[in-house]
Amino acid sequence: MLHEFGQDFYGSDMSISILGYIRPELDYVSLEALVGDIRTDIEVARKSLERENWKKGGEDGYLWGEGAE
Repeated sequence: MLHEFGQDFYGSDMSISILGYIRPELDYVSLEALVGDIRTDIEVARKSLERENWKKGGEDGYLWGEGAE
């Protein structure tokens, strides 16, 4: 699942799971180009997370704070 954050999460503890690679880091000539690529990245990630084998990663309890110390 690709979470949508409704508020600023700076300073918060987070758990992540890296499931794949989308593209290399790039230098952008404009903010619009960066925002466009981020939107494409989000679509690629959403479609990838719909795959059966990738759905398993979203079920890991540590992502939801289960068993956190």
